[in-house]
Amino acid sequence: MAKGANGKLPVTHVDNRQRLIRLIHVAKRDLALDDDSYRAILQRIGKQASSSKLTIPQLSQVLEYMKQAGFKVRSKAGGRPLAKDCQSKMIRGIWLELAGMEVVRNASEEALATFVKRMAKVDTLQWLSTEQASLVIEHLKEWRQRVINARRAQLHKAMGLPVPTGIEVQAAQEEKMREVASAVLGHKTSVAEMTETDFQAVLAHFTKETMQ
Repeated sequence: MAKGANGKLPVTHVDNRQRLIRLIHVAKRDLALDDDSYRAILQRIGKQASSSKLTIPQLSQVLEYMKQAGFKVRSKAGGRPLAKDCQSKMIRGIWLELAGMEVVRNASEEALATFVKRMAKVDTLQWLSTEQASLVIEHLKEWRQRVINARRAQLHKAMGLPVPTGIEVQAAQEEKMREVASAVLGHKTSVAEMTETDFQAVLAHFTKETMQ
């Protein structure tokens, strides 16, 4: 971004950046995201854990992602509010993680409501009982873990790593996979944080090496 004669960024650039950051903070509140889920989104899209460190294009991408998740920049009064209890926040957070991993194709609140209805036979998160919400949370956690385990197994095979026999060996292999994936993609990441597109790129890298 070109600076003015005084060495500072143009006011319009600064204003636009601040506006995007404000909207993202509003989206975090309206989507009832906890801090960990919020930072995971920033890290996945912008490779930073703070919105203040993102560029304007990255901020725009984060905001667009949150719009797809159900955030309305100018929401009308009287609309149905999002469920903001702890269990609903956890459900929404894991759902957005799965969307960020490109496992869930539609991150919107409507898609989440459809998923919940299919599982619990209720039309909205607000109507979930504590027991029903717990079942949804466990289902989403297990789904996420299955994806992570499948990715690890594929990378183990592609990298020629032995099956881990203990916690220390597993931790060492996880660190090795993180280092290699980060080198291939050009930014810090892990098996659990990668989008499906990035994961396939890493997998293809080792498949190509094996064939050579």
